[in-house]
Amino acid sequence: MDYKVSPNNIQLKSSFEISKEDFERELTAIRARHPDSLVWNRSMDSLKREWAVHNAFHALGLVRRQSADTDLNWPQPWYVRLGYALVGRIALRVIK
Repeated sequence: MDYKVSPNNIQLKSSFEISKEDFERELTAIRARHPDSLVWNRSMDSLKREWAVHNAFHALGLVRRQSADTDLNWPQPWYVRLGYALVGRIALRVIK
């Protein structure tokens, strides 16, 4: 998987191509290479829910250009966390 890491962001390139079964494996591999990223202050479940929302939007044809990649940030505003927490739980059930 292609990605870019900065102190408070991990951009997963073409993340829509990765199945939800591989989210944790990919994130764990990135964490092993970049353990100092502040993104790791978030839980693995939080990161997977956000990724799932992007994949669901991309599969539905919604904002395809923006949802093709996933930007995992830290910190996040409370309303962004809430949105991903709610929609992400649904997305994880319906995406491949």
